[in-house]
Amino acid sequence: MFSPGFQLTVTIDDLAFGGEGVARTAEGIVFVPYTAIGDEALVEITMVRKNFAKGKLLKVITPAPGRTEPLCPHFGICGGCQYQHLDYPVEFAAKQKQLLDILKRIGRFEELPPVQPACRAAAPYGYRNKLRFEARPARAENGRKYVDYGYLQNDNKSFLKVTHCPLGRPELGKLLHKAIDSQWNQHNAHRKDNQAPTALTLRIDSSGDEEFYFGFAPGRISWLNERLNDIAYKVPAEAFWQINPPVAEQLVKTVDQWTCGLPLTSLVDAYAGVGTFSCAITNPHLVERLLIESFRQATEAAQYNLQQRGYACQIVAETTERALPRLLPKYPPSTTLVILDPPRTGCQGKVLKTLRNVRPSYLAYVSCNPATLARDLKALCEDGAYRLERLAVFDMFPRTAHFETATLLVANPSPNR
Repeated sequence: MFSPGFQLTVTIDDLAFGGEGVARTAEGIVFVPYTAIGDEALVEITMVRKNFAKGKLLKVITPAPGRTEPLCPHFGICGGCQYQHLDYPVEFAAKQKQLLDILKRIGRFEELPPVQPACRAAAPYGYRNKLRFEARPARAENGRKYVDYGYLQNDNKSFLKVTHCPLGRPELGKLLHKAIDSQWNQHNAHRKDNQAPTALTLRIDSSGDEEFYFGFAPGRISWLNERLNDIAYKVPAEAFWQINPPVAEQLVKTVDQWTCGLPLTSLVDAYAGVGTFSCAITNPHLVERLLIESFRQATEAAQYNLQQRGYACQIVAETTERALPRLLPKYPPSTTLVILDPPRTGCQGKVLKTLRNVRPSYLAYVSCNPATLARDLKALCEDGAYRLERLAVFDMFPRTAHFETATLLVANPSPNR
C-alpha cells in the first residue's frame, strides 16, 4: 500500500484532465504532474486517497518522445501552465482525448459524434490579449513603497513574483513595466486606510490599443475595439472577451456554420456578454434576437454592436436563471435556437429544467470546462430529450489544462406533442 514519502518507479500511460500524468500500478492509480505519456519516472507519493494517490516527479528516468524544454523559467512552480514540457501536438492530442473521456465518464455518452473541427492554436505562446497579476501587500524600501505583482504558485496559496509571462502577447511585457513605473502604481501602493493593493490588469485590443488598470477598470478607459471574422465589436474593459482571438474566430465561425441552414425564426442568446454570437449568427430566416446578460456595461455594448450589424434585438439585463424561465416559453420551440455560453460552473439547474420543459429545437452549448459541460449535457439528453449532433474542440488556452468545446444539440420529438 502507498504511504506519503514512499518512492517508486512508474510508467505514465495517460494524461488526465488538469494535466496530471496517470500511472497504473499494482497498488493503484498514481497521478503525477509534469509527466508525459511514455515517461518512465521516479516519483514520491505525496497524498493517498481511497481510490488513488498523488505523487511528485523526482526524476525522469526515460523521457517520452513528446517531451520538450519549457520556455518559462517558472514552469513547475507557477500555477498557470501545465503543459510546457510537451510538444504542442502532443498537448493538443491529449486534450481531445480528455474531452471524449469526460463526456463518456461524466456525461454517460456511449456514442459521440466526431470531433469536427479540432482547432489547434496557431501559436502556443504569445497569444493572450489580457493578463491579470495579483498584488502583494506594499513593502517599504529606501523610504518608498513598492508592490510586487505575480501569480499563485501551483499549491494555489503561495505567491510568485512575475516580471514576464510568455503566454501574453509581447506588447504586454512592455506594458507591465510601464504600469509598474506609473503614478497609478504609486496610488495602488499608498491606498487609504491601510487597504491592500489591488490586482493589475493588462489589455491589448485588436486595433493595438493598450490599457492597464489596478482593481476594477476606471471610467477613464473607453470601450475597447475588437474584431472577429471582420465583425467589429465594442467591448468594455471589464466585460468578457475571449483571450485568444484567432481561435475565437474559428469557434464563432463554426457555431455560425452549424446553424446558418437551420429552420430558425428566433435566437435566444443566454449569457450573451457583448453579443459576440448574436452578431455572428447569419441565418437569413431569423426575425428576432433575445440577449440575456447580467453585466450592465456588457448589455450596453451588445445593444451598440447589434445595431451596427443592423440586427434588431431585445436585451434583458438579468441573470439567465432568472430571465430564461419567464421568457423562453414566449418563443416557438420548433424554430428557436438557444445559445449557451456559461461561466466555468456551467448552467444552473433552473436553466436546464427550463430548456427540457420548453424544449427549443436547437441548442448550441459552448463551454470552457468539459466536466460541467458533460454534467449539463447528461441532464439535457436524459430520456432522449436531446441528442448530441455536433462536437468540436478549440484550443483557446495552449500550455494550460484548459480548452474550449462547442456542441450542437437537437431536440427529439416530445411524446406529449
